[in-house]
Amino acid sequence: MLQMYPKPRKKSVMPTDYRNKILAAAQRTFAQKGYVKCTMSDVAIQAKVGIGTLYNYFKNKDELLQLCIQQTIEDEIQVIEKNSQKIDDPLEKVRYFFTDHFLLMQEKPSIARLLLIELRQSEGFYKRNPTYNPMKFYLDYYARVFQEAIKKKLIRKVDVDALAHIIVGAQELIFLQWLIHDKDFQIEPLLKGLDDILRTGLIK
Repeated sequence: MLQMYPKPRKKSVMPTDYRNKILAAAQRTFAQKGYVKCTMSDVAIQAKVGIGTLYNYFKNKDELLQLCIQQTIEDEIQVIEKNSQKIDDPLEKVRYFFTDHFLLMQEKPSIARLLLIELRQSEGFYKRNPTYNPMKFYLDYYARVFQEAIKKKLIRKVDVDALAHIIVGAQELIFLQWLIHDKDFQIEPLLKGLDDILRTGLIK
């Protein structure tokens, strides 16, 4: 018998995005167990995938950590950078970036632990990956902002790369102090002091 209407097609099922699923699981696992103690099997269990599936996407734990950091910068921190570009005053951009980065870590503690602690746990990691430098994003950002501040005559001519290193160091220490002291830590007075130093310098 001739069928007048075609049978309806079954809805296609979208394949699971294993790569992002594994990266999210790796970020949680690194934060919970620490990079050094964490194994690829731990990540596979957290992601609820087979160990073979995990190795189909990532060759080792070092690559997982690098890509976790890269994804965090691309998905979270570059958004803060982009939003800061709407601000005309370059030194206000510094304050905005500091503040929103701090709020991000408060909202997502796994990111805070990943950026502030896990990258410093393994000397062997950097020996195996000598060209990897997750701080370059921050250094480049602050150098551009300070170059803009010089052009607008908000600060005197300085070595912007040296100043960027100083600010990134301050940022790391401030965020680490918050991670240690949590509710007892107040960031606003430090940001106010930092802004004052950038605008007026240290010499009367």
